[in-house]
Amino acid sequence: MKDLKLLTVFIFTLTLIYHFIMVRTEHPYLGLIMVIPLLTFTIQHIASRKKIKVQQFSLKKSKIAPLFLSILLPILLGLIVHTYLFTTNVGSFLFIERNQLFFFLGIGLTVAAFSAGLEEIIWRGYYQTKLRMSYSFHKTAIIIAFIWSIWHLPIAYFYKGYTNLLIGTVSYFIILFITSYVLSYLREWSGSVIPAALFHGLMNVFYFHDGIQIEMPLHMTELVKCVYLLLFFVASIIILRATNFIKT
Repeated sequence: MKDLKLLTVFIFTLTLIYHFIMVRTEHPYLGLIMVIPLLTFTIQHIASRKKIKVQQFSLKKSKIAPLFLSILLPILLGLIVHTYLFTTNVGSFLFIERNQLFFFLGIGLTVAAFSAGLEEIIWRGYYQTKLRMSYSFHKTAIIIAFIWSIWHLPIAYFYKGYTNLLIGTVSYFIILFITSYVLSYLREWSGSVIPAALFHGLMNVFYFHDGIQIEMPLHMTELVKCVYLLLFFVASIIILRATNFIKT
């Protein structure tokens, strides 16, 4: 567990250095942040002369059901938010032309999922594998969700440009926390990190972006997304408990 704590400190340190550089550039690129956990993990293992085992990353064949849901749920969540904003005349969240959805799906299943996978093999692969040796799934998911959400918060502070920083940041944190818990659940249920990578990548495309044309302050858009994700999460918990499907 000491190695895990040290790895966390190194990941946060390297990430803050990256943000320190990016906020001083005219067009900051945040995509490389997703590689930092794996890069830090690799450096730590090389420095300590420890062998990197692929088994630690949970790169295994997945069960079909979680794999299917990891693709379906982000699309549905994005479409729900889009429909709400469009029908209330606020604007377009996902697309202007419907055929753009096919492009987003293609990006989500390829580039976005691959990028997310580089991140997930550490958070939902290495971290979850190590923590599950000592904690229940619920405690493991909460620990990872808290660390993962805090790790992402500089994005809200430095780049989002909320007019109401409190509402925007709190909403963003809740979205991250719930997403992380779902990612951990998909990893636990499937026995593989692959559904988590797909879900994460598709959420980046269909849910985490700020919208295409929206006549609403960004912090309020974030709040709408937060409310819908909360409703989805609560409904899922109720259904899973009713069917005794939640693992502890």
